[in-house]
Amino acid sequence: MSHEHIGEVPIFTDRKKSGEEESSEPTLWKRFLGPIERGFTKARLAAAGSNEALNLAGLPEYVSYRASLIREKIMMQHVSWILLVLLVAVFAQSRWEINRLQERLRTKEFILAPGVTDYLPVAPGTVPDSYVQHAVSDFVDAIGNVNPTNIAERYTQLASVMSPSLQVQFNSEGSDWIERVLGDNISEITTILEKHIESNNAGAYKATVKARVETFIGSESIGIRMEVIEMGLALVPPELGKRWCLQITTLSRKSDDAHKASKNLEGAKHEK
Repeated sequence: MSHEHIGEVPIFTDRKKSGEEESSEPTLWKRFLGPIERGFTKARLAAAGSNEALNLAGLPEYVSYRASLIREKIMMQHVSWILLVLLVAVFAQSRWEINRLQERLRTKEFILAPGVTDYLPVAPGTVPDSYVQHAVSDFVDAIGNVNPTNIAERYTQLASVMSPSLQVQFNSEGSDWIERVLGDNISEITTILEKHIESNNAGAYKATVKARVETFIGSESIGIRMEVIEMGLALVPPELGKRWCLQITTLSRKSDDAHKASKNLEGAKHEK
């Protein structure tokens, strides 16, 4: 059948009709079929070129693709284990610090009491005997170590830690002694020999102090005597400007002989 038949369009043909000029454009089948398709062996040999152009230095360390994947997998496992160990270490350290802070926060048996420069173990509503002993020593020092220069200041400080009723009594009775010290130039040096602290475990204390008192007029010593100082103390909330959380509720100052006599009388009353 002729290609000029109606309904048929020639696609792959290199025949020219009579009278047609040869076109400079390649025919349609030449554009679809390249040199490799038309002459595969010849084109492949021509494109191969020389082996001198190959650069073997650029090849990877592991030529095998599977070996490269295994190497990368092992490396990632090592990195993951290292990160896991670091994460566990950071977590453990943070938990330890949190537990330590919580333990210190919940610890109620340690307080920093005014007048003491260190933490002391205490029970709720009480202070240790060492704290009371420090306070008693400070109070006795204010009472017994006086001279015309410091007696007014010392007695004022001591009165500030007394109960209101005792403060009135102390100021009334102490004013005569202050005038005498200032007028006669009297000085006293008190040395604590013994201290005894009793507590009722409810914030109340009784302190008994045995002291040696030496009295001077000017620079001349006029004698030495033994005294017993008794104090009743009560635990109070801390206040700004006060060194101690203790308040003096009772105060007595007697000679050693008078103290023994009063004890004997009390003992006789209890026997009856």
